[in-house]
Amino acid sequence: MLINEAGWVAFGFIIFCIIAWRYGAKPFVDVLEARANEVKEKLSEAENLRNEAKEVLDNFKVLQKEAENEAENIILRAKENAKQLQITAEENSKKFISRQEEQIKQKIKAAEKQALLDVKNLVVDLSVEATKEYLIKEIDEKHSNKLVLDSSKTLNKSI
Repeated sequence: MLINEAGWVAFGFIIFCIIAWRYGAKPFVDVLEARANEVKEKLSEAENLRNEAKEVLDNFKVLQKEAENEAENIILRAKENAKQLQITAEENSKKFISRQEEQIKQKIKAAEKQALLDVKNLVVDLSVEATKEYLIKEIDEKHSNKLVLDSSKTLNKSI
């Protein structure tokens, strides 16, 4: 016997490997190739996602800079508006104060005129009262009748 048991096992193993290689290699290689293709697709997809993420990040950076610039512009406009409002408020306050001063001056003038009128009226009233008292004390009834008659005659002549 040329081949013993170990030889037959080795011969069977070699035949098995040839058959396995012949019929099993292709499906095994196909599985590996499918897996390799799947990995390549995932890597390609990951690369595409990375590029998209980079584009989105760049867009967000641009948008952030635009937003910062817009915020600065808004702040500048707000400061300008605040200055304008302050100037307008100061002008309105000055106008209001000058109107109030003018009204107060007019009230003071009116009060002075009224005070002068009151003083004149008081002087006239006092003068009339003093004259009345003087006439009552100094003029008797006879003299009074004569004044009334003279006044009547003067009235009749003028009519």
